[in-house]
Amino acid sequence: MPGTGAAHAEAIFENTPAAAALRSLDAARRAIGSASRPLAGESIALTGAVGRFLARTYVAQADLVPYARAAMDGYALRAADTLAAEVSPLLMPLSGSAYAGDPRASLEPGYAFTIATGGALPAGADAVVPWEVVDVRGDAIVLRVPLKSGAHVFRPGDDARSGDIIARPGEAITPGRAALLAAIGVSHVDVYRRPRVTIISTGNEVVDPTAEPAVGQIRDSNAAMLAAHIRRDGGTVTAVVRVRDTETAVAAALHDALRASDLVITTGGASAGERDYVKRAAASIGAAFAFSSIALRPAKPTGFARRGGALLAILPGNPAAAFVAYTALFGPLVRALAGDPHPALPSVQTRLQGSLHSKPGRHFYAFARVHHGRDGFVASVLANQCSSLVRTSADANAFVVVPPGNGRYDDGALIEAEIFDWASVDFRATDHARPQ
Repeated sequence: MPGTGAAHAEAIFENTPAAAALRSLDAARRAIGSASRPLAGESIALTGAVGRFLARTYVAQADLVPYARAAMDGYALRAADTLAAEVSPLLMPLSGSAYAGDPRASLEPGYAFTIATGGALPAGADAVVPWEVVDVRGDAIVLRVPLKSGAHVFRPGDDARSGDIIARPGEAITPGRAALLAAIGVSHVDVYRRPRVTIISTGNEVVDPTAEPAVGQIRDSNAAMLAAHIRRDGGTVTAVVRVRDTETAVAAALHDALRASDLVITTGGASAGERDYVKRAAASIGAAFAFSSIALRPAKPTGFARRGGALLAILPGNPAAAFVAYTALFGPLVRALAGDPHPALPSVQTRLQGSLHSKPGRHFYAFARVHHGRDGFVASVLANQCSSLVRTSADANAFVVVPPGNGRYDDGALIEAEIFDWASVDFRATDHARPQ
């Protein structure tokens, strides 16, 4: 059975949905955080590891690079042999060449070697004179200034010394870090395994995106939204399952998915209506709940449970509510399972454009468009915050986080925003040219 590292957090899970009723946003995040440990490591090719998180420490086994190299195209020589150039031009005969990849040669006193950038300095040489500052006369060069030892030379170990830590667990493999690992001789890396995630869409009304919906039916946009999120967050979508509204069918789908996955995410059937079967079905197959609802608008029916070594995220069916629940709560979980040491959404202080009311007893996550103006971040609240809409999440790049209460936030108020799409944050905008 897949392992999620959730067993240590068993104490946060209760037996039934009723025993894990409404939780605050902070309490829900703590519960998810306690179950968020990286998965086991696996070894993969470095060339295919960009974006993955390292599961072990890498140490340089030798100096990088272990020999002195030319930092310029020119001529390698002994600095001590050039002292006479301070008095008069010095003629130095050429006795060989050293290009990148050539075996290391030896330089006799009083002579110079033609050398290319990256070429190993001949034994005995300790400086390089650039070709543009000398004159060439046949098989010799004329030097007019003396050189200091080390001039235009990359010294041994200038990138790293033997024993230096090159990369640590939890660090992401970037193109630059991949290059550094390759430079110390690494071709395969130990990284945390990607979480295997199954998506279950419930509801008699949900049809495939390619279908022509009849009256009362809708295309399944939630599965596409979740799959895109999961892949971006470092997870692997192993299956997308659509289940009709019967407790037996939902229980069977959950049973199979939880056996094959690290995390199962459901949408729909999460409330307390006659055909909202997901929580009842989960309890019937032995899932234990950390919470079965959350004081959050628009995602109150969200639940979180565990069965064996697999985790279960229960999301509302309304598209905007499902988006909020995943992005604010379970996106960080997927990233943490994949090894990200800092999985939470980045939060910034913004100046509000628009107005919002807080909600007694619960947080309100309002969809917004954030840009960076002359005086900092500005959050423009989108006009329609209805939880049934798909368009709202497509137009937004952040949530404005309204804490519980009875207050009002007007134009210009400072308020927290959690940004989920940094790539679309406009840093060129001014307060007089706001993105629409």
